[in-house]
Amino acid sequence: MRVDIVIFAACAMAVLVAWCVVALRITGRIRGVRLHRRSTRPTPPAVPQDQPAPVIDMRLSVEWASPRQVWPALTAENMLLAARLAGRMTPGEYRARMLELARRCEPRPTAGSE
Repeated sequence: MRVDIVIFAACAMAVLVAWCVVALRITGRIRGVRLHRRSTRPTPPAVPQDQPAPVIDMRLSVEWASPRQVWPALTAENMLLAARLAGRMTPGEYRARMLELARRCEPRPTAGSE
């Protein structure tokens, strides 16, 4: 008879603890308990030393980033994004219009830079 009481008490405690954990989790007072594992971050690929460094285009200058060229392109891009997020444009239309905008707003040297 005493063993039955002990088993009943153990089961009641388990149910009570489980109920408390669920209640605290629903109310947001407890976060999920996670086991701490070592993170296995991917290592970047090794660059061979005998390979030359990539060539950087040295023709870009401060004049290239003229606000007259950059701001209209950013404004048009923001308008396209707003239309896409509002659902007025399909993903395919958005991609096509962004490609057309990128071609149209290709940076050109400004006067005096070359």
